[in-house]
Amino acid sequence: MLLTPADPRLAFFAPQPTDRNRPEIRLDRFPAAAHTACVGRIGPLANLRSSSGCAVQLITDSPWVELHLARLRHHQPSPCGIAAEILGSGARTVSESPDLRARDGDVRVRLATGLERGGPPAEVRLWLPAISTCALAGVELADGAVAASARPLTPRWLVLGDSLAQGFIAQSPLDGWVARLAARWNAPAWNLGVGGLGIMTEVFRWALDARRWELVVIALGSNHAWNDAEADRAGDCAEALAEIALAGGHGRVVWLEPPWKCLDDGHGPAAFQGVPLDPKAAHRIARIRADLHDRLAPLAPRLEWITDLMPHDPRLLPDGLHPQAAGFAQMAARLADRLADRLAEGLGNLAPDPRVSF
Repeated sequence: MLLTPADPRLAFFAPQPTDRNRPEIRLDRFPAAAHTACVGRIGPLANLRSSSGCAVQLITDSPWVELHLARLRHHQPSPCGIAAEILGSGARTVSESPDLRARDGDVRVRLATGLERGGPPAEVRLWLPAISTCALAGVELADGAVAASARPLTPRWLVLGDSLAQGFIAQSPLDGWVARLAARWNAPAWNLGVGGLGIMTEVFRWALDARRWELVVIALGSNHAWNDAEADRAGDCAEALAEIALAGGHGRVVWLEPPWKCLDDGHGPAAFQGVPLDPKAAHRIARIRADLHDRLAPLAPRLEWITDLMPHDPRLLPDGLHPQAAGFAQMAARLADRLADRLAEGLGNLAPDPRVSF
């Protein structure tokens, strides 16, 4: 049984409205104006089109679900996978695909759910790739399976970030720190992480204006370190974005310091995608951290500056910059601990989901 995008039994979780009248639909995160602002920035422009943190929802008892993807394209050297989150009978299970980078175009990916036809149905959330881009052509279920609509997810917190927020280089869309915290807190998030992007108010302002968020997490600044001119701009850009965030009446606003990287201690590869990871880059990153701290610290307590989330372990950062799944798990746990003391001031009435651990 194939459910097309027009089928009302499918719900979509994405920051931008979804046009159900098309045979293939994209779950978009950013409006057209954000794409215009990134013209000429090849890496960020491609990453804007990724459906990081976007999902398809339904209720079913099908023992498997098959996601029909269209126009799957891989524009970054990062593993690509999808994942199913199955929520029912007080339990949460996850089913993840293998790496899909060897496949592109029209791709069908089947995931087991552990459900049985005729048994208790469960909500199934199908999470799209974090980095590679694609469209959705449908969701197929076993013949005779139940198919019903799930209550659409409502985002409660917002993340403005770069590749670390987007989930680079984790294979599963549920492995990044944003997805881990959203599951642990049972609090859906808009993940507006964009690999390669610096602090650009024109890309993120619309999201800060979209609603009053219970929590806003800003994780930007690292991508100003790759040349001196960008490093010089970082502080001014941070002040401008912080002012917009603080003017929105949001519950809590935090800024994550650009994290530790292997080059900080002289470890890791000599370059990343042609960008030198040398002592000069390490010096610029240190200067940016200090500049952002000096500019943002006076905004306390309205804005919180959170440091040292990345484990200082080169084994967890295969490319010198981005952690694999275990590194993201440690980042998520550390951030949860830092926010726990005043979490009620952000995500109110929040209790960790006992079904989820880091």
